Amino acid sequence: MIPNIVEWVQRGHEEVGYYLTQLLSGHGYFKSHSQRYDNTLSALCPACPSTIEDAEHVFFHCPRFHEERESLQQVLQEEIEPENIIRLMLETTGNWLVVASFAQSVITRLRQEAQEM
Repeated sequence: MIPNIVEWVQRGHEEVGYYLTQLLSGHGYFKSHSQRYDNTLSALCPACPSTIEDAEHVFFHCPRFHEERESLQQVLQEEIEPENIIRLMLETTGNWLVVASFAQSVITRLRQEAQEM
């Protein structure tokens, strides 16, 4: 997801925390990732039964997070996609913070769902 590592390293604002790391790495409470450690789990999204629940699906496509995604896109004034999320984050500290907040909200819900199972 990071097309220009130099620009990323020289960004001069904010740090990558727990929630952004999950967005960027795909490691976390995503069913596709959890299934790697427990093959009795399904990797399919509960809202989209024919789709693997991975970071890209959750953050950019899953209807469960439509409201959060819409709020983020209103602030950023652009539809988020895997191809533009890094550029948007690097543009301003405010953008970075709003994407980080979005990631925290999504991951928190995923964690709650996993604990309820």
